[in-house]
Amino acid sequence: MKATLENISTFENSLQRRMEKRKRIALAAMAGSVVYALVRIFSWLVEAVIAFAVMCIATLPLYAMLLVRKIFTGKPVYYSDYCLGYKGRKVKLYYFNMRRYYLKNLSLFMHVIEGKLSLAGIAIRPYSQHERNLGDSYLLGGKPGIFSLWYIRNSSKIGHGQREDIEWEYVFKKSLVKDLILLAKSIPAFFYHSENVNTRDRVNLFDLEFDNITMTEAVNLVGEIVETRQKKTAFFVNPDCLNKIFSDKDYYNVLKDSEYIFPDGIGVNIACKIIGEPLRENVNGTDMLPFLCQMCESNSRSIYLLGGGELVAQTMRDKLCQKYENLSIVGARDGFFDRETETDSVIEDINLSGADVLLVAFGAPLQEKWIARNRDKLHCNVLMGVGGLFDFYSERTQRAPAWMREIGIEWVYRLMQEPGRMWRRYIIGNPLFVYRVLKWKLQTGICR
Repeated sequence: MKATLENISTFENSLQRRMEKRKRIALAAMAGSVVYALVRIFSWLVEAVIAFAVMCIATLPLYAMLLVRKIFTGKPVYYSDYCLGYKGRKVKLYYFNMRRYYLKNLSLFMHVIEGKLSLAGIAIRPYSQHERNLGDSYLLGGKPGIFSLWYIRNSSKIGHGQREDIEWEYVFKKSLVKDLILLAKSIPAFFYHSENVNTRDRVNLFDLEFDNITMTEAVNLVGEIVETRQKKTAFFVNPDCLNKIFSDKDYYNVLKDSEYIFPDGIGVNIACKIIGEPLRENVNGTDMLPFLCQMCESNSRSIYLLGGGELVAQTMRDKLCQKYENLSIVGARDGFFDRETETDSVIEDINLSGADVLLVAFGAPLQEKWIARNRDKLHCNVLMGVGGLFDFYSERTQRAPAWMREIGIEWVYRLMQEPGRMWRRYIIGNPLFVYRVLKWKLQTGICR
């Protein structure tokens, strides 16, 4: 009898503990729901306040002007379009009937107050039954935003890869703080954004033509050159490079004779916007290397690294081979050799390696001139000058954080790292470059 009472008591105590545990879990879940709801409400209030401020400052005055225009011309104030809204629902949006991107989109702030849109979210997508993809319900679990991570990266032309991947990146990292940061990053993106990109394959600046292609197209181009066993040179030009062509005619002629020139940096993006030929993407060597390595790895192509300081190329090779297990880097040596007496032995080593792609990191214009002078002796299919690329991937020099690259101020980070070496390039060189672009535009009569 005693044992039975003890068993009953033990069972009751166990049951009570389980009940108390379930109660704590329920209270925690309830508290979590309340906190989540409060965060959502606070987030909406912040967005509503910002949207209301924009409406008072810009939307309502523009609306009044368009009403006056309608009275005198009969031109409608709005036009409508449908987008994929919350949970993929069909949502009707009204845009101001204007041509300029930012002016017509000022009407969207009204939809933030209505609850159709967010200030920050995934990019607005046109509504179409064929627009949905398998598994995108979570992606569409929030309201689309006037501003998005895709908008920022696309404005600074670093939206490499698939738009869908960038949207997923935003969704997985979404928080109130990150949304506020995204809105702050949208301010400088305003100055870089171009609604329409140039459809021309080449852009002419200072009578130097460079390729207007995406990063994917550039990497595919390199793969095609190797596949067909051609021999081509590919160089990158940034504002500093384009400043140098005014004082170094040999460098200018080398670039003119090159098969491919890729636009590198926010400065060239701004220049192309000034002359009315916005770029498709910023095709810089640092962002290209991972795509290039993946292409070479998947197609069994090999790379030779030439340049950088002592052990820099070797360190870079080791780090890349760790990251890409099947990547073939068949040679790596620094750039400290006598160009007059040792070049032939260096070329012999490169040719014996059987490398398909040669990356030369001497800095511009030395690397371009060296490649042009020795092109006929080299057996590699792609000869590419890559500047300070090796320093970044060997981790000798730290690259600017992603947020600085997204808003086009990577050069500020470089200046902070090496003020003694970089001040002339950026403090003097950047304004000089913009002046030259404006002057060239006026002289050539470009007006697009």
